[in-house]
Amino acid sequence: MNRYTIFLGLFLTFVLPSYGQKTSLYGGAGFFRIGYANLHQSGRALAAVSSPRLASLGNDFLCVGGEGYARLNKYIVGGGGYGMARRTMTQNGLRAEPFSGGGLIQAGRIMLDKPRFWLYPILGAGFSVIGLTQYEQSPTGERLNESTVMLPNFNLHLGIGADWLAFRIDSDDRKRNGGLLLGLRAGYQFSPISTNWSGDTETLSSTLPRYATNGYFITVVIGAGGFARL
Repeated sequence: MNRYTIFLGLFLTFVLPSYGQKTSLYGGAGFFRIGYANLHQSGRALAAVSSPRLASLGNDFLCVGGEGYARLNKYIVGGGGYGMARRTMTQNGLRAEPFSGGGLIQAGRIMLDKPRFWLYPILGAGFSVIGLTQYEQSPTGERLNESTVMLPNFNLHLGIGADWLAFRIDSDDRKRNGGLLLGLRAGYQFSPISTNWSGDTETLSSTLPRYATNGYFITVVIGAGGFARL
C-alpha cells in the first residue's frame, strides 16, 4: 500500500464519518510552535547548489511557526505557516544559510475528547520551499557576492495533534471557557512530485537535480483559545 492510499484512507476514516452531526461545541485557538524537523536528503540536495568550499550540509532544522484553527464540535479546520533554519555554515571565508518554510491548510477529527484535552489526526495540504543563501562577508559586515537558490514544492502533511487546556477560565454559566493551551504536533510531510530549482542564474533549472521535500517534524505549541457550548 503506497502513501497516497494511506492518506486517502485516513481522510475517509477520520474526517468524513461524522459529517452532518449537530455541532455542540465551537470555538477557536491560535498557537506559536517550535521544534525539530528533518528533511530527507536535503543536505545532499543542497550540496548540488553550494560551493565546493563548504563542508557538507545536514538534514536537521529548527522549525518555528504559527497556526490557528476553528473547532467545530469534533472537527478541527485551520491553517498555518512555518519557517526552518540551520546554523550558518562558515568555511574558507564563505557563509551559507540553508532555509526552508511553507504554509498549509489542514483538517482533522477529534478522536479522544476530554474537557481539558483533545487528540486528533491531521491531514494538510500546502506549499513548501527549500533553499540556500551564500555570500562572503567583508570585515565591515557587508555581504559580498550574495546568491540564493530555491526550490518550491506542493506538499502534503499527515500528523497528529494534541492540545491541553492548561489554564482554564469558565463563564458564570459554565457554557463558555477559554485559557492557555499547550500541545504537541508530530508528523510527516511529503511532496508528491519533484520540481526544479530557481535562483540568480537562468541555467539552474536545466543543470541541477530535481528534489521533493520529504521529512518528519515534531514541535511543541503554546497558545490561547476560547470555546462555547450550544
